[in-house]
Amino acid sequence: MYETAILEEKYFRIFQGAYNDFKNRARSDYKFEIEPLNYEDFLDSFQKNLISCIILLEDSIPTGFLAYTTVPKDVIEVFVVHCLGDIDINERRKCLFEKFMEQTRSLRKHSIVSYAMLGVQESFRNDVQNFGFNFVDTGVMVFDVQNKEFLKGLLEFNPADLPIGYKLTPYRDIYFDELASCIHNSFKFSSDVNFDNRFATLEGCKDITHKITTSIYGRFLPQASKILLYENKIAGFCLANVTTDGICNLPLIGLLEENRGQKLSTPLVRAAVADIIKLHQGGIVELKELNASLDLNLQSAFKMYESAGFKLSYKYPQAYLLKG
Repeated sequence: MYETAILEEKYFRIFQGAYNDFKNRARSDYKFEIEPLNYEDFLDSFQKNLISCIILLEDSIPTGFLAYTTVPKDVIEVFVVHCLGDIDINERRKCLFEKFMEQTRSLRKHSIVSYAMLGVQESFRNDVQNFGFNFVDTGVMVFDVQNKEFLKGLLEFNPADLPIGYKLTPYRDIYFDELASCIHNSFKFSSDVNFDNRFATLEGCKDITHKITTSIYGRFLPQASKILLYENKIAGFCLANVTTDGICNLPLIGLLEENRGQKLSTPLVRAAVADIIKLHQGGIVELKELNASLDLNLQSAFKMYESAGFKLSYKYPQAYLLKG
């Protein structure tokens, strides 16, 4: 009933309908913060081997697709699994995933697979589990920009209240190498390593740091990105960027192990949020939403975000498949 194929030029014209259906639903149904590529740019990335694409065929017409990339070192990242309509939806997704597993068999010997099952894709969780995937339940916390009480408290925050020896400073490029090392030591044993193997190595963390601080992952906000120093050495960090129109994000927050347990995360986050609000009030940053993601198994982190004025907006399964 269903066939699958690798996208090729003969399908380019008729595949556009299935792709544009996804693009039109990317934010509402798939919780995408960043607008997906338009169709011409998608095809350009496909032809440059930046994106791989498997299509679902019904009577030789593309009615679904699975898009992924193997560009990040040691990671196969699934962007989306999308099908037109809801009829027999999981069976159609399953066909695409079977083709994906077959297509990536040799690559998976050396690479992990990462799949953020955003929005309606969560209903496919049991089927993905049958392919051997494990999951990290990820939550998206959103700061309540309408809560005037929290806003007032944040703007009155005094960094001098930190324990003796600690101070906060905005990010500067002189911190790059030390920050990358701090990210590595903060995340190398975290669940994040399961779906982004770059956290496991210093070189990988340099790549992450570079892509955040050079605005590849969104417009970087160095003033609002806070570096926590202890006796002039980096003890922690809270980075900030703008991912799309009016949506600000805290992509990475961490403390070195020896600095944990002192309630330093909350003032670190509050200082970053306060500066984002000031940038907004100064007309430099549009602020419709401010969010951050976390592993929901980390209750201490969840409570920290709540104390800083964030609320759980939605959650999704972050699927991962280890090498081998």
